[in-house]
Amino acid sequence: MKKKTAKKIQNIEKHIINAIMNRAVVINKECLEHCRDFRIMESPMHKKTRILRWTTIDISNVDRPIQCYRYECFDMDGTPQNCSIHYSDQEEANDFFLSLTTLYKQEFSIDHTL
Repeated sequence: MKKKTAKKIQNIEKHIINAIMNRAVVINKECLEHCRDFRIMESPMHKKTRILRWTTIDISNVDRPIQCYRYECFDMDGTPQNCSIHYSDQEEANDFFLSLTTLYKQEFSIDHTL
């Protein structure tokens, strides 16, 4: 029997984390706002899809900063699907949000290979 040597974190292999978090580095560099709290997630509402979620914080108006979640989809192997998550209504958005499970988390995009 062959031993599996791929390191897994919360049911996700390290090479998949690296592939998705490499995209997070690109997102962070292109982000006009402050981007943080990068998470690789999954949801039963989007089977066979890994979801990268991050928080953007727009502080252009320091008296009223705006914080938003952003999403990008990936195949199970970490290949980008070049799409995002959209909802038909607030109820569907709430159901999706509550269904998310975090597989991997890091505060900033730059530390995934350390």
